[in-house]
Amino acid sequence: MKTNIETMLEYFIQIRKCYANILNKRLKDIKLSPNEINILILLSNNPTITTSSQLNVLLGVSKGLISRSIDSLMKKGWIRCENDVSDRRVLHIYLTSESSEVIKVLKSEIQKINHDVLADISEEEMKAMEMTMSKIIQRFKENQ
Repeated sequence: MKTNIETMLEYFIQIRKCYANILNKRLKDIKLSPNEINILILLSNNPTITTSSQLNVLLGVSKGLISRSIDSLMKKGWIRCENDVSDRRVLHIYLTSESSEVIKVLKSEIQKINHDVLADISEEEMKAMEMTMSKIIQRFKENQ
């Protein structure tokens, strides 16, 4: 069994990519790239994630792809960007109110995917995974 954090992060990146690919197939009319879907989901679920550098690390994709996706989402009116007041090199990214409908659709489809994917995973298995992840997060916080 692999036991390092990088391997766990890679699993989460793979899961996020699978989500995005399934969502992209189901939501052809919205015309979002898998990376744009990932960005919208991450921003909607994690309001503390606001920079392209954070997105780059969490999604495991190139800075160029993040930049292109941000530009596309801005053109659609679903995100807005602001320069950091103390460091002009840092760009903060926020969802706009116009993104609420697409976020609602994405989350509804994600619930359907979760139901299908997690159908044969027991409550005990889910609790064990959640407890393990909570312990890992707590240890990171203690070591900061």
